[in-house]
Amino acid sequence: MSHELRTPLNAIAGYAELLAMGVRGPVNDEQLRDLSRIRQNQQHLLEIINDILNFSRIEAGRVKYSIAPVSVKDVLDRMEGVIEPQARARSIVYECENAADGLAVLADREKLEQVLINLLSNAVKFTPPGGRITLYSEPEPDLVRIHVRDTGIGIEPAQLASIFEPFVQIEPALTRTTEGAGLGLAISRELARGMGGDLRATSTPGAGSTFSVELPRSSN
Repeated sequence: MSHELRTPLNAIAGYAELLAMGVRGPVNDEQLRDLSRIRQNQQHLLEIINDILNFSRIEAGRVKYSIAPVSVKDVLDRMEGVIEPQARARSIVYECENAADGLAVLADREKLEQVLINLLSNAVKFTPPGGRITLYSEPEPDLVRIHVRDTGIGIEPAQLASIFEPFVQIEPALTRTTEGAGLGLAISRELARGMGGDLRATSTPGAGSTFSVELPRSSN
């Protein structure tokens, strides 16, 4: 199913790219804009399909975890190259308060990075220009919390309890340009729990949200 769904979408992207390059003949500015919209919608649909496939693998218990000590500082440092360009493009300030050297969690590094990228990407989507996103860690004796804090639109208390459920999205009127399958947070929470931790959120409507990944602290 993964192959059958992705193949036609990749073909759409490929042919749109060929047309935009002028391989089939001259293309005017209006046509270039239309081709750009085709590619954007193709990418958006591909992301939705990937989320659905990833969630189905989690639900079927087909996700394997390689748990080992992971440096919190290394993971936080890596996020800058992934997220900062997105934030800068939307005039959002991104900052990372680096963790202390030697601080480590027991986690699957690839899946921890996937969770943080999901959370940071959401923060970029829901934070208006001029806002701020902060990534930082909070160590405790037995666990470490990694926080993603934004100054975005926030989440109403009535919706906060359900945002981690599959196919749930916050008020559509607030997210007209960020439609999706509503699986990103559900996937992130399941991955966090699969690593022996959890994912929680606090929010103040109109003032921003903080998503916190909790993971066992490593003694190594």
